Amino acid sequence: MRSAKTLVYTALILGIALYLRLRFIIHAPFEFKIDAWSMYNYALNVMKGEYYGHSFGEHWSRYAYWPPLYIFLSGFIYRFFGIAQDFIVMRAIQAGFSAVSCLLCFIIAREALKDYSDLHDEAGLTAGILMALNTRMVAYTNHLYVETVFITIYLAAVYFSLRYFKDEMSLKLSRPNGSAQIKHLILFSIFLGLGNLTRPVLLLLPAVTFSSALLFIAAKRFSIWRGIRVLAADGVLSLLIMLAVLSPWILRNYAVTDRLILIDTNGPINFYIAHNPHSNGTWVDIKKAQSDMLKLYETGYKEGLVYIRNNINREINLLKVKQQLFLFHGDYHISEAEVYLSRTYRLPLYGSLIKMEGPYRLPQMSFEFLWKSALLLLVLFILRLISARSLFILFCEPAWIIGNFLYMNLIILIFYYAPRYRITAEPFLCILIGVFLAGIFTSYRKNVT
Repeated sequence: MRSAKTLVYTALILGIALYLRLRFIIHAPFEFKIDAWSMYNYALNVMKGEYYGHSFGEHWSRYAYWPPLYIFLSGFIYRFFGIAQDFIVMRAIQAGFSAVSCLLCFIIAREALKDYSDLHDEAGLTAGILMALNTRMVAYTNHLYVETVFITIYLAAVYFSLRYFKDEMSLKLSRPNGSAQIKHLILFSIFLGLGNLTRPVLLLLPAVTFSSALLFIAAKRFSIWRGIRVLAADGVLSLLIMLAVLSPWILRNYAVTDRLILIDTNGPINFYIAHNPHSNGTWVDIKKAQSDMLKLYETGYKEGLVYIRNNINREINLLKVKQQLFLFHGDYHISEAEVYLSRTYRLPLYGSLIKMEGPYRLPQMSFEFLWKSALLLLVLFILRLISARSLFILFCEPAWIIGNFLYMNLIILIFYYAPRYRITAEPFLCILIGVFLAGIFTSYRKNVT
């Protein structure tokens, strides 16, 4: 019975997700954005079987400018399937990745409550449906950005880390000899490496993983010191596996540029863009001479840190600006799509997609609506856990999901706000809303630590 319900929920989520995304890429106009155009030109070299470097780049930094995974994936697709009808094959494949992301939200939310609630399937269903209906997730499948692929890989890493916490780490801590299989740890490490080859913003995630694992260990009343020893050993192994995934690209970068470049050359210059006299919380033209700009590919981190040290008050104000942008700013990708579809079909965005007539409209869920809903439900969830004397649950699986949302927020505070950077935080809001809703209506009589 339960397996049949899971199949129905899976089919429902995938059906809604694929229908909305495929219908959107058919009806909405395709338009190149500046980063997508640059990545396409890199992919052209891959498509032609030529060198990875961009034809306009003479400087060494251009030969490792973008992370490679999306470039090679798109170049492979263009070579074998072409670019007809505004890259329709590539956009359809991205719709597939986005639909899988919806399914991963379902699986993660279900797994997070599986040990505590009979409503864990419903938690997953809520998360998956919210992800499927998310306007921004739908619209971004129509752009040649890395985010759609990155989110899928990132969510896979989060799922396998969750399974590592629950199955492998817990088993090691409960057994006298401390032995257990580590397949989920290995899979987490592989997907962590692949995620960084898509967008190198997960390099600091192991620190969040370690902190969340310690909370999990304390909440489950395992030995903290033994837990630290297990995490240290497993952490070293995980980092070695991730490094093994990255190593072919590191060796390639060294061979091409004669420099040790972990993934790409974007990091230093983006960090300086975020921390310089012209910074305003978003991308800005830093107005340097070409020779000075090229130096930033090596000195950007150092110059950015010097600026932070010498301008503490301004940096604090910039943090406030970036946090406001993160929480409240809209997304021009959605407003552009809404204007087009409303003009063409004389209906709101979702009405255009599903041909819904009359006064009944599915809401366009803003980012602000999602985080405010998650925050309200978190308060109610905590109150429910306190009343059931089960507050420890908050510091187990839900804390890991919250940690990932806060980590994506932190990345924007370290660098700068852009709508497509923020979108990577949205799946965790969908998951948390599902978990909190189901948790609020759960009976915790049988729960023990």
